[in-house]
Amino acid sequence: MKKSNSVRSFLKFAFFIYLFAVLYITFLSREAEETRSNFELFNSYIMFFKYKNDFYLDMIVYNIIMTIPFGIFLPLLYKPFRSFRRVAFAGFLYSLLIEISQFISGRGLFELDDLFNNTIGAMLGYWLYILFNKVMIYILKDK
Repeated sequence: MKKSNSVRSFLKFAFFIYLFAVLYITFLSREAEETRSNFELFNSYIMFFKYKNDFYLDMIVYNIIMTIPFGIFLPLLYKPFRSFRRVAFAGFLYSLLIEISQFISGRGLFELDDLFNNTIGAMLGYWLYILFNKVMIYILKDK
């Protein structure tokens, strides 16, 4: 029981560090500017295919990767989030909070693409959580 509690405490601490890192990257490390927004969904995808500019692909991939841990930590630590729909919704709300904070403070650009890509990342994280559980069950079953 004690080992389980220390693992859980470590995971909660790791989740906190992850959340702080995202806060720092998306908000604290930026200077305030005028508020900006882009409400054209899939604009970064269109720009990448139109101009073949890796900047847009990087932003898509980074926004997806950024929230994969969110989709892993939530169901791992909190039983109510052991549902695809709940993780997807929580990932969307988490991203929305980031985007609104960036818009209000002028410390980033509010983009619908970021909402979409961050939500995809959280859903991928959830699927990785499920895959990991299935692999662990299979491994432990053979022992």
